[in-house]
Amino acid sequence: MSYTPFKPKSKRAIAGLAFQQTVFESFTSKFPNIAFEMTWDFFKSKNPDLADRELAIIEKTNGDITYLYNGERHYVECCFAMGTTVSRLCEMKRRKFVGKNKWYCYGFAGSNELVLMPSLVWKNYTKQIVPADKSCRMVPLSSIRNLKAGCSSIEEYWSRAHQDK
Repeated sequence: MSYTPFKPKSKRAIAGLAFQQTVFESFTSKFPNIAFEMTWDFFKSKNPDLADRELAIIEKTNGDITYLYNGERHYVECCFAMGTTVSRLCEMKRRKFVGKNKWYCYGFAGSNELVLMPSLVWKNYTKQIVPADKSCRMVPLSSIRNLKAGCSSIEEYWSRAHQDK
């Protein structure tokens, strides 16, 4: 699987990073007793010698935001849908960002709407979508918004992600 370089000055990257920051701030304000961290910062603190390319690859497996809850590490991957009908899903991320403590958080251009979903459910669902090329799948926004396993708020995510803990 090829590595797709991150282009920090692209409109997509700027919008995605702004969304990620908004989600991070929502988590920290709603749950102030939990130490949320950006995943890059978390791994960089453990190994300051990691290069940006290495951190980008780590992020494909561990998402954008991380925190420890009841002794278990959790990860949230923020995805921002720029289009009006479809969103690009990185194939490497789809394959690698999977686990019971990993969730996707989707945002949509022109909307404050959120959809959070378990990564295992999302991986199984998106395998039905034909890849656009080797690097991605184009996911209909209606599939994201209407996923039965999806949550529409951070509070609902928290309740579902931590219901057994």
